[in-house]
Amino acid sequence: MSLWLPDDHALSGDPKLLKESLDRYRRVLDGSGYAFWEWGLHDNSYRCGGSFWEKLGYTTVDEAVTCVENVQEYVHPDDFKMVYEVVLNHLRFNTPIDMIYRIRAKNGDYWWTQACASSTRDDEGRVTYLSGVNFDLSHLKDTEKALRLSEARHERILAASNDGIWEWSVDEEYEGGRFHTSHSCWARLGYSAEEVDALPENEQFSIWASHLHPHDLAKLKRALRRHFTLKKPFDIEYRLFGQEGKMFWVRSRGQAIFNGKGRAILMSGINIDITELKEAQERVRKAKDDAEHANQAKSSFLSSMSHELRTPLNAIMGFSQLAIHDGRNSSEQRDNARQIYNAGEHLLQLINDVLDLAKIEAGKISLDIEPVPLQQMIDECFELIKPLADQRAIRLLYDHGFDHIYVAADKTRLKQCLLNLLSNAVKYNCDHGEVCVRFKELSKQFELSIEDTGEGIPEEKQRDLFQPFNRLGAEESSVEGSGIGLVITKELIEKMHGNIRYSRRLEKGSCFKIHLPLADTSVTPVSNTGYLAKGVSTSLKPFSRAQYILYIEDHPSNIRLMTEVLKPYSQLHLVTHGDPFIGLYHARTQLPDAIILDINLPGISGLDLVKILKQDKETQHIPVIALSANVMPHDMERGRQAGFDEYLTKPLEIEKLLAALNHFLLDQAA
Repeated sequence: MSLWLPDDHALSGDPKLLKESLDRYRRVLDGSGYAFWEWGLHDNSYRCGGSFWEKLGYTTVDEAVTCVENVQEYVHPDDFKMVYEVVLNHLRFNTPIDMIYRIRAKNGDYWWTQACASSTRDDEGRVTYLSGVNFDLSHLKDTEKALRLSEARHERILAASNDGIWEWSVDEEYEGGRFHTSHSCWARLGYSAEEVDALPENEQFSIWASHLHPHDLAKLKRALRRHFTLKKPFDIEYRLFGQEGKMFWVRSRGQAIFNGKGRAILMSGINIDITELKEAQERVRKAKDDAEHANQAKSSFLSSMSHELRTPLNAIMGFSQLAIHDGRNSSEQRDNARQIYNAGEHLLQLINDVLDLAKIEAGKISLDIEPVPLQQMIDECFELIKPLADQRAIRLLYDHGFDHIYVAADKTRLKQCLLNLLSNAVKYNCDHGEVCVRFKELSKQFELSIEDTGEGIPEEKQRDLFQPFNRLGAEESSVEGSGIGLVITKELIEKMHGNIRYSRRLEKGSCFKIHLPLADTSVTPVSNTGYLAKGVSTSLKPFSRAQYILYIEDHPSNIRLMTEVLKPYSQLHLVTHGDPFIGLYHARTQLPDAIILDINLPGISGLDLVKILKQDKETQHIPVIALSANVMPHDMERGRQAGFDEYLTKPLEIEKLLAALNHFLLDQAA
């Protein structure tokens, strides 16, 4: 290996070697990217070179620095004093020259450079030559600037978010060690930045832990141990007590660094102040609880209202039914009774509408989706609507030829929707008008349009069409209504995966269009084959012996009504009791053929009474029929679970009662 710089004797004796050495140094000086310079203090000479000058835009060294006197022109004014003092101190005290300053490029920009230099002195210690090198620091300064900006940005973000960062040097017991944190971690605890800086690092963790809620401190330690031993994620929420004992919430997340033996040695993380989130969650929880309590109160109120209204309606509608079918009454008396019954039926419909709306709002309405023959459904609805239409000479029309069409719907609820729309089309029509039902088969849906020839709904009122209890001004007319029917219809149609919309006819009147999904025609429609089906006989069938009926009811008018209902049937022997305990005694001792039982009884409820009857071997075979004003879905479900064989509701529908007796008493007689 040859020497980088041969000695003077070798160079002076070998011109070729001297040239090779000079070429080598020239390549190094020109290719290193540095600037080299030397200042001869004995003769005030100045020489410089190197490719760094080219980076600054100078094509020749002469363009840059020609003598010591113009060096100041190339140093940033703010940095020249520092450069001057560093050089002066070196000349006086031989201190090192290693400085960073800005140097001017040819285009006027300033570049950051680092200068390192040394000197040669004579026998008297005076500097004869000052030699040095400059190299480019601009990229490092840019990186440093970007780093400072990033740090400042993170500090602003943390300050704005009230979040804090921390690093913990974990000790052997996982309870101490150095704890480094940002000031924001301590701000909510009441510590100033100066107070935080004054806290001993090895005590900060224990001081921090002393502010934790006692219940959460143990939870924090368990979470740390799970993270350290099982490598489970560390993500925990806990409470801290700050200034004046005020509590706030923190979510702490972190990750440990483990050594070669798997032991945690360092852990870093972030604390997020989630107090406002927790307070919002608590408000939401409270609002939810309040809403549930309010909903329960509303359900209780509706249930109570329904029960209280149905009880007198039971007498009104029950006795009016008896008067209507009593052949001893004159035609005028029967018509009067029919008016009473119709008024009671209207009031009952209002009650049912309110209960339906409450069930829909609570999401407690259940549907039984099956294929429903649409044309047959319209026939049934027309039969019910026709008496109302005949009073005003309104014609009922519909498209024929669609008897093969089945839609997927709940049969009972669809009928309820159609009756609502058809009755409105008749009520708000003009005398001698028309109600027309049109059908249109689409790809996967079926469209049903109900059109009338009434006045229609003004455009400015159409946006409130499906608002509950809003009759759009019709409350000032003589047309009866509650403003609930359309709301219920819309909700039910949508729950059957359909939709309904309104449009005003161009000529006159209104048009409601319903879209429902087509049913799979390969599925056989379910028909109502129960003993309470339409068209059931309204009279009792003959029995082989007299039937003993026990009726337990504490309301006198209901007892009298049942007595009058069953009076025409001599084969039935009715015994009534207002006291449930005496009724239970008679059931066990007399063993009636059927028991009709109210739910709300003094001393013991009908639900408890039927359970006793069904658990007793002597009475468990006796059919028990509930007849109650409790008509909410949960009431009827509780009745079925308690053991009732049938659940009838008040006001009493005589046909359904006779149908139930026919069913159960025939079974008993057989």
